[in-house]
Amino acid sequence: MTSEPVAAPLPAAFRVHCDPGLMILAPAAAGAGGIVLLGGSPLRLMALSAPGARVFAALRGGATVGAAGPGAGLLARRFVDAGLVHPLPPCQATPVNAVTAVIPVRDGAGRVGALVDALRGQCAEVVDDGSRDATSAEATASGARVIRHDRSRGPAAARISGARAARTEVIVFCDCDVRPTAGWLDRLVAHLGDPAVVAVAPRVASPLRPGSRGGLRERYEAGRSPLDLGPWPAAVRPGSRVSYVPSAALVIRRAYAEFDPALRFGEDVDLVWRLVGAGHSVRYEPAAVVHHDPRPSWRAWAYQRHGYGSSSAQLARRHPGLLRPARGVASVVAAVGLLATRRDRAGAVVVGALAAGSVALSTARLARRLGRTDRPGRAALALTVRGRRHALLAAAETSRRTWLPLRPATWSWPRRRCRWCTTGGWRARRSVWRHTCSCSSLTTPPTAPASGPAACCRATSSRWSRRCRPACDAAGQAV
Repeated sequence: MTSEPVAAPLPAAFRVHCDPGLMILAPAAAGAGGIVLLGGSPLRLMALSAPGARVFAALRGGATVGAAGPGAGLLARRFVDAGLVHPLPPCQATPVNAVTAVIPVRDGAGRVGALVDALRGQCAEVVDDGSRDATSAEATASGARVIRHDRSRGPAAARISGARAARTEVIVFCDCDVRPTAGWLDRLVAHLGDPAVVAVAPRVASPLRPGSRGGLRERYEAGRSPLDLGPWPAAVRPGSRVSYVPSAALVIRRAYAEFDPALRFGEDVDLVWRLVGAGHSVRYEPAAVVHHDPRPSWRAWAYQRHGYGSSSAQLARRHPGLLRPARGVASVVAAVGLLATRRDRAGAVVVGALAAGSVALSTARLARRLGRTDRPGRAALALTVRGRRHALLAAAETSRRTWLPLRPATWSWPRRRCRWCTTGGWRARRSVWRHTCSCSSLTTPPTAPASGPAACCRATSSRWSRRCRPACDAAGQAV
């Protein structure tokens, strides 16, 4: 990056608030007067002396850094860097023309004018990246300064062109499918009062419009948009709860807006990881919200998702070890895999034993590391259960999104088959299906040879098998 990160205490006018996952523990030595903080992402353990505990209590009670006591600025910086607390800068109205809004767009007629109007009061620069419609004319009519590329060079090159033409030290990048909400920019710019912060991003949500139920695509984006990083603030760093922020809406110091024009997708992730790797701070502030419109068609939506996925290989080459498609505790992965292949009582018993043994082992190991705290076993158990819960949710999310294209292949995996069901069993009465018999003929082509087991019933117990047999006989099947 352009300069070395600034090592400085947290500004005196800032306040902080605790991370939702922070645990405050008592030290093992009674009467020491200190406390032990456990939290952050990745997990951190920090022991405080009695003076440090008093500073933390003052900060937690709402005092500004300047009023929290001697050394509060440096200690608050340590808390923020560890992810134990999050900064609350004093929010003031952003001065007119203090920020340049850069809008990279291609074929954005009908949308770019409304965005320029929403950003009125700030300098607006629209970078027309080779549009084939009236994008430039609409932006000019709205009062924006237009920079036009004769041909499309990609979003990274468009952002670079806008950053170089900006006349202010702070830039806000906005895609043309973003709709700002009230006060969002003031909350983001306030974070730049900390000299260590070089970029800050809002929450990019895709809610349904008032009074509209929306279609399947709109409802999915409202609940599972990849741009929506959740309701909790965070320091952005690889491997943490918020490992990247999108440039759909991003406030950044102009000197650090160094996107790589060679990347058509993933240029924002690459920039954030390079900034963090150089020691700078990037913040995610969900109190500032912008709304993002999903793609208008399934084809455009699929193309966008394909583009997101195609950036993975280049990001993995540029940042070795930072990009992994899935991660998790080995026992959780094994349990999920076993549940996927064995849904009978024996499988449930094995999964339960595996989960209990894993939790007990992890709790014992963590309790030894928490030896400086009072009652380390209780804290270790709570942390282990919380970790397993997050791991299970991550595994479910991964199987539903990341590995979704592989799921149809599992439908044809060999299963324990009911010996009374043979070819044509799919014609059995509907009562068969009510007893959870999964018939593979539903995914078998109609031209399957009659001699093969084109329709087989996965009976999960002998009781279901006995109920299956009369139904199959009634359908004319050979026993």
